Amino acid sequence: TNTVITELLKRKILDKDLPIDDIVEEDRQAILVFLRNTAFGTEYNLTITDDKTNETFNVTVDLGELKIKDFNLEEDTNGEYSYFLEKSETDITFKFLTQRQEEEITKIRESWNGNGVAPIITKQLEFMIKSVKGIKDPLQIKNFIENLPIADSHSFRKYITEHKPGIDLFVPVTTPSGEEIQVEIGFGVEFFRPFYAI
Repeated sequence: TNTVITELLKRKILDKDLPIDDIVEEDRQAILVFLRNTAFGTEYNLTITDDKTNETFNVTVDLGELKIKDFNLEEDTNGEYSYFLEKSETDITFKFLTQRQEEEITKIRESWNGNGVAPIITKQLEFMIKSVKGIKDPLQIKNFIENLPIADSHSFRKYITEHKPGIDLFVPVTTPSGEEIQVEIGFGVEFFRPFYAI
């Protein structure tokens, strides 16, 4: 699916100086929803399983009703955001992961042989943290990350999860049994079917 998304974005984004793989995942999602809504309308058909009856049912949702998540962080002149690590008493700046970085992390996860601790979190931090106490030297940042207290690592990653920009992809759906559930809009075959007439 990532290949399909990348090829579609290459076709639709006119600014060729913007590397598609350097767009953050949340922006990619917003662009895809916009493209689908403007080209084919906002109605989107879903097939869902009612957990109470274990039977499938169809429902139509309005993609135009999707809301943008609240985002109150302010970036500096470098496009970076500030965060204070309480345990280390250290100021850092960071950026959110791009699609290219997400894919690199996925490759690390898939190639890990199971010995020791997979370096996934360390790699995530290396990608995101852009300065430590104003220092931007990659080797110094890498050394800082390797000695980062677990409490700081956890709180920072929690902060990232809570403040990531993007669209809220969950929509309320009422099942035939009368229960209201939250369904996440996915970017699978059905989403892209109109683009490729499949």
